[in-house]
Amino acid sequence: MTDTTPEMQHDETAAPAYAPGTLEHLDPHTLVVDTNVRDVADLDAEFVANIKEHGVLIPIAAVRASDGQVLVRMGQRRTLAAREAGLPCVPVYVRPLQDGDEATQIIQRVAEQIVENDQRQQLTEAQRARGIQQMLDAGASVTKVAKKLSIAKTTVKDAATVNKSATASTALDSGQLSLSEAAILAEFADMPGALERLTAAAGTRGFDHEVERLRQDYLSWQAEQAAIQHWRDKGFRVLDERPRAWDIDYIGLSYLIDANGEAVTDDIAHDPAVWVVYLDEDTAVFDAETGEEIDESSVDWDTEEDPEATPKDGLRHANTVKDGYAYRPHFYCVNYTAAGLTPDERFLRNAGVPSDTAGTGAGDDSDEAAAARAATLAKAQAQQAEHERRERRKVIALNRLGEAATTVRRDFVAKLLARKTLPKGAGIFIATCLVREPRLVTEYHGTTAAAELLGVAEGEAMRQLVEDLPPTGDGRALVVTLAIILGGLESRATKDAWRSGGRQPYLRYSVGTAEYIAFLAANGYELSDIERVITGERTADDLYEQTLAADDEESAADTESDPQ
Repeated sequence: MTDTTPEMQHDETAAPAYAPGTLEHLDPHTLVVDTNVRDVADLDAEFVANIKEHGVLIPIAAVRASDGQVLVRMGQRRTLAAREAGLPCVPVYVRPLQDGDEATQIIQRVAEQIVENDQRQQLTEAQRARGIQQMLDAGASVTKVAKKLSIAKTTVKDAATVNKSATASTALDSGQLSLSEAAILAEFADMPGALERLTAAAGTRGFDHEVERLRQDYLSWQAEQAAIQHWRDKGFRVLDERPRAWDIDYIGLSYLIDANGEAVTDDIAHDPAVWVVYLDEDTAVFDAETGEEIDESSVDWDTEEDPEATPKDGLRHANTVKDGYAYRPHFYCVNYTAAGLTPDERFLRNAGVPSDTAGTGAGDDSDEAAAARAATLAKAQAQQAEHERRERRKVIALNRLGEAATTVRRDFVAKLLARKTLPKGAGIFIATCLVREPRLVTEYHGTTAAAELLGVAEGEAMRQLVEDLPPTGDGRALVVTLAIILGGLESRATKDAWRSGGRQPYLRYSVGTAEYIAFLAANGYELSDIERVITGERTADDLYEQTLAADDEESAADTESDPQ
């Protein structure tokens, strides 16, 4: 037995002494990819492209066995990617294999591999975005950055977009949104409630629908802000809410009469000292190029979606205009005496104001029964007017949801039609549509929409698409046939399809929008809330009440964050 000193005895807690290694450049095909705790290499195209573009930047860690073989310990994926990329050599840090039996070697190898993987810390998306921005700032083009990093150009553009918005950058830094989601937030950085809405939908199948709803709401919000600023610049106070009916402090212009007992018009509401403004949303038509609001009666709507159509004399083509939102002023008088006006009889009765306190213009209340009937009638008229206002606001709000859903739905259909073969159930759906409604192919501008969904121009390009099919192209030909069917259905799936419940009035055997949307849903399409109204899963009133509640929550949140 050999004596040993305490210093010579093995101490498992002492730091191991490793023999120094050497940095060598070796052919990756000569390396032996040793057994690895990462049992699946997962070589994706992006990783191989990176290796091909930059080479192996971090040396592979290996040991040299007694027979001269170099065994890879850390860098399995780098080695395999280098082989696939055709690199002639890679940097390898080679250490001598430590003494010990097979079990000792296994323990050492596995420990090193686990520790090496555990010590890695990936860049966050925010750090990666800032790095991309540094490359762009240094003069690299989007294309060059994408090539250098082996990523899509859209990723580079998203990073640039996010870095221009403090709100989007913060959302990315905090992990609330992914890079692509944060880039979308940058569109609405100044819109109250946008961050909360996108964050709530982030990572869900409904995110695309929420984005399009936001885009529609953003257009409306911008129109509202412009209108508010317009009237404030004129010195008017703009009310946040419509005044209560029969409020003596805020009398609507339609309830006022002049000294001659005549009704007054908007022209009289020019003094901000005695008038305030409430803005009500309305739909409007604008010139597609200038953005100027125009009279919709000046448009030949029969030319819609037909670029070759000639509009009637004196009218303009429907393709030269676009839909939008406008906010119309409603004037309320806050000092009718100073304005030289008097509330009319019906207002006084319903406001409970004695007629003799209002000055000239008040009626004779001697006949109490007549007065009561007049008051009842006035209240009924006011209730009817409020009902009509609510219905108009509902139509605007739900049509906006319909507009947003159209964009998302068409994107889905375009991807569906990129297939080489029909999706499930499509053959039966085609037959059903053609048997029940043959004219679907020739009416409703179906071929125009089909060409758009297929990504080609209508006419010759559409014909060429079919003529260029090979003899084995029956599957793709059927997809084109499906496109023509879906084009017809999509063309008549208007933003207000929710009003008819997805049915086509007056067409007994027609294929309704509800059936069309149901077919898309069966193939993976996520229905929006407004499309669920079309399919009968919920009611229009229920959805409208939901949007009102959401608006109230956003308004409350805005008030708390900005009490001014």
